[in-house]
Amino acid sequence: MGQLFELIADHALEKLDDYYDECHVCDQTAVDLYRYQGKLHLENGEIDDDIYAVCTDCLLTKKLTHSCDFDYIRTITNYLATSSLSIEEQESMRQILIEKYQKTPDVPLFMQYVDRPLCCNDITMFTGHPTDKAELYRMTENVIYWEKQIKEKSGGYNFRESGNPESFREVASFQCRHCGRNYFTFQFT
Repeated sequence: MGQLFELIADHALEKLDDYYDECHVCDQTAVDLYRYQGKLHLENGEIDDDIYAVCTDCLLTKKLTHSCDFDYIRTITNYLATSSLSIEEQESMRQILIEKYQKTPDVPLFMQYVDRPLCCNDITMFTGHPTDKAELYRMTENVIYWEKQIKEKSGGYNFRESGNPESFREVASFQCRHCGRNYFTFQFT
């Protein structure tokens, strides 16, 4: 589990570069900033929807929501509907998972839509991108492919035979913190 963010392994955490120099929530400078395209819900009921760079403290303590979060919330809801949880337990777990998701920076950067795998009634932890062919094959050949749910890998996702993706960053690796299962996503550009 990540020390800063539960759903991102510390070694896989990506800070923003110097282009952004202040938190879009608290205006603090000289702090680590993370990608977060979303909205800040203010106490007076107003919404600031111009949020792109957020510090750790604001991510963990402020009322933030990801832009277009409805799609991933639907994935959470659909996943829980297949569980053995009662309707009440599903709703309670749904709220817990949505809260975890909203308090997580946009790491990895999904090119098409947010698609963090779910396992053991929880969101898996992002563990990184492959850095070379050997790691790409290791991350994708003997693990579970996820695309809004567990899916069969198409032949095109056998990178050893079909060739590498345009960028290794199109492949993201995840691990369940409960059972240790490994997953990968592939979102091509």
